[in-house]
Amino acid sequence: MYISRAVKSIRDDPMAGESVDLALATAADADPDAVANAAKAAGGTVQRRLQFDDLVVSVPQDSVADICAIDGLDAVETTDAIAITTAAATDEDVDIDS
Repeated sequence: MYISRAVKSIRDDPMAGESVDLALATAADADPDAVANAAKAAGGTVQRRLQFDDLVVSVPQDSVADICAIDGLDAVETTDAIAITTAAATDEDVDIDS
C-alpha cells in the first residue's frame, strides 16, 4: 500500500488535538462499506465518497496510524494531494498537461 510522505509524517509524529482530511483509495477487491466502517471505528468521519469507491475521511492525527492499518486500501494521502490542478498549486516539478 502507498502512504504519502505527508501522511507518514503525521502518522509518525501526530499533533494532539489536530485533525486531518485523508483520501483513502480502496483496493479493487475491497468492500467500500467495510473500509468506511473501519475508518469510523478508527475515529474517522467519512466526509464524502469519491469515484472508484474511494473515500475522504476526517480523522484526529492521533488515529492516522489506525487508518493506515485498514485492510482494503491501496493508498492513503492527504486531500491536498488530490486538489492539485495547476503547476502553481504544487512545489514539485509536475507536468499538468500530460
